[in-house]
Amino acid sequence: MPPALAHRRVLIAAVVSLLAFGVLIIVALTPSLHGLDRELKLTIDYSRHPVLEVTMRGVTFLGDGSMLLVFTMATWLVLRRAGDRLARSLPVIMLGSAATEWLVKWLVSRPRPRGGPFAFPSGHAFTSVVFFGLVIYLLWTRDVAWLWRVGGTVACVVLVVGIGLSRVYLRFHWLTDVLGGLTGGTAYLLIALAIADRPAREASA
Repeated sequence: MPPALAHRRVLIAAVVSLLAFGVLIIVALTPSLHGLDRELKLTIDYSRHPVLEVTMRGVTFLGDGSMLLVFTMATWLVLRRAGDRLARSLPVIMLGSAATEWLVKWLVSRPRPRGGPFAFPSGHAFTSVVFFGLVIYLLWTRDVAWLWRVGGTVACVVLVVGIGLSRVYLRFHWLTDVLGGLTGGTAYLLIALAIADRPAREASA
């Protein structure tokens, strides 16, 4: 695929994700639209189980800021050793994702299911989709064996979905908070990659 066409498609996907994120912000700011969130919370509360509770706590830890910092440093070292241009931008992209989601949290200031402010968007979902989405991007744009591409992509998708579900199950966030994190994180990542990795794509072309 020509680099210009690929770049255009990335930007279109970013715009679609950004629009979806905007719609979810409106939902988060409108209490009359929170019916689905409340019904899902009641359903989960009636189906809790100790084993599932432990499992979800383990999964949600993988999306914690401390774990993502470790993952980011490990990925940065790999990229740096390979001489990949994106190594320079990786720390900035991840720090920017944390700053962006906190800014939106402060602006929306939606209460969490178990009390406390700053529910929207889910920071775990936002930063996880940025990091693991970046890994998927690297798997498919760098010289990586096909088996690693497919296996790594499946693993990253499962992790992002699992982390998002764990935030709802553990009552840290509403469903729309997690969806906001996923759409907002996707939009942020696509825009960041369109800017940060464009020189590398043009050079390879």
